[in-house]
Amino acid sequence: MPRISDEVIKEVLQKTDIVDIISEKVSLSKKGKSYFGLCPFHNEKTPSFSVEPERKIYTCFSCGEKGNAITFKQKTENITFVEAVEDLALKANINLDFSSYKKENPNKKYYEINKDAENFYKLFLTSTKQGTVAKKYLYNRGITDQIINDFNIGLSPNDYDVLYKTLSNKGILVSDLHDLGLVKQSKTQSFYDLFRERIIFPIIDERGNTVGFSGRSYLETDKESPKYINSPQTIIFTKSKVLYNLNNAINEIKKNNRVVLFEGYLDVIAAYRANIKESVASMGTSLTLEQVKIIKKYTNNVTICYDGDPAGIEATTRAIKLFENERIQVKIVLLPDNLDPDDYLTKYSAAKLNTFINEKWIDKIEFSYLKNNMDIDFSKMLDIEHFKKIIFDLIKNTSNTIIESYIKRLATDINVSEVSVRQDFYQYTKKNIQNIGERYKRIVPIDSKYLFAERRLLSYFLSDVKYILKYNAEFGEIFYIDSMTRDIKHIIEDRHYKNLENNIDSEISEDEFVKILNPDQLRFYNSKVKNKMIDLLDKEYDDLISAIQEYINSHLQLEIEEKIKTAPTIIEKIKLAKYRDINFKEAKHGKG
Repeated sequence: MPRISDEVIKEVLQKTDIVDIISEKVSLSKKGKSYFGLCPFHNEKTPSFSVEPERKIYTCFSCGEKGNAITFKQKTENITFVEAVEDLALKANINLDFSSYKKENPNKKYYEINKDAENFYKLFLTSTKQGTVAKKYLYNRGITDQIINDFNIGLSPNDYDVLYKTLSNKGILVSDLHDLGLVKQSKTQSFYDLFRERIIFPIIDERGNTVGFSGRSYLETDKESPKYINSPQTIIFTKSKVLYNLNNAINEIKKNNRVVLFEGYLDVIAAYRANIKESVASMGTSLTLEQVKIIKKYTNNVTICYDGDPAGIEATTRAIKLFENERIQVKIVLLPDNLDPDDYLTKYSAAKLNTFINEKWIDKIEFSYLKNNMDIDFSKMLDIEHFKKIIFDLIKNTSNTIIESYIKRLATDINVSEVSVRQDFYQYTKKNIQNIGERYKRIVPIDSKYLFAERRLLSYFLSDVKYILKYNAEFGEIFYIDSMTRDIKHIIEDRHYKNLENNIDSEISEDEFVKILNPDQLRFYNSKVKNKMIDLLDKEYDDLISAIQEYINSHLQLEIEEKIKTAPTIIEKIKLAKYRDINFKEAKHGKG
């Protein structure tokens, strides 16, 4: 297979606006000549992801990810190099034939067989007496011919082996039908259809390939068998890696910059009827990390609308954690009376379902508050304390408005004064955000080498915001050894960001900087920092960072020593000593 020439790659990159491409996935703000946003490749709160339109590259100063528009598309959309180049070429109106660069999909024949099965089921629904009964059932549920067509809904016969015989007569091997889960083999070695007398929902992947099926019972007489039967895992279908209806929803997701996530097929169809077309289903309550990563390729905003029963509430809780870990913003819809979307639409209307999903969503704090409120016994003090801790953890990093609002609610719900709850909150948060640097200072004697390193780093922070971003990514914004150094670092940080917001060059002049300092800070700067303003080298910066890391390691080692002394058993002492020795050796050899 031939390789794409360097000239073609160069032309594609040259004609691609990298800011436009990355803006599809990352919210960017212009600061000086570059654009900044939250890195899509790792979890962060402070923007350290930089896009340079002139050089046509991106760089994350925190995690080290870097590349161009091609690598960005590859990594964020999980596609091949050739597919990324082809997509960008199309966007840039570069007419090239990429067919010679692509391998034929090894699963092509399986997709074609499943498509044949899908067409068979669709034909059976529209052209048979059984189909007339099934369509009446669908019509009664508000599913029109248009929806049947849009979602490729079909019907499997009630006979034993009609699909098997039909596709075999087309020359399709029974082994392939068996491998795709369309037929099964009986004890007598004969073959029979997996789906019989069921409404069929084809499961189509994001590239439009039919990978599996789900069959739903629809007859009143059929009360013994399960409501749904799904295709088993096959060479082309793993349920945990596919989202139902994503193929139809992709354009709407991009247009609305959100996904509305449901549990099942009919929930998605109900949402579609309510004109919420950016809807997908996890096909059950067990949302997986693979499905979350698929969603992240298209948007960072999700509205979860699972059932309101206990299983749905627990599933929503798990889903929120998965989305949070991938830095996806979450809203939650809790329909009343434990109704699912299809039932809600039937009871009220499509318009009311649309309004409820778009306007009556709640955030994760409210969801957690309601969920935990339901679970506690207000007559038990331990339950109340546990409830308070959960809510305090949720609100401690939010705005004062949110904090005050939940303090009032907590006071009402647990029947105590607001003053008491407020005092508990400030006591609890103070306990939990005790400064890391202060803890280190109590244990590690301050060596002038470490103070020198921290002060010397101020010169780098002054010269370029990238050093601050790197430092914060390594040690966190609140870490410091000396409080005066910390205060000056914060002043430098604020000035950098103000310059960037005003499209001024990020570098801070010394004349500009000294005017901001108070007298004590100026004296410190002149005596401890200014005389060290010599050439700045990345190699020296790395050495200074190593010194800070050594300071932290010293603390950790002494902390372990303290734990060894106070360990209650000899076994615990041995475990801690082994841990200390292993880590000490790793640090010594540069692995720590």
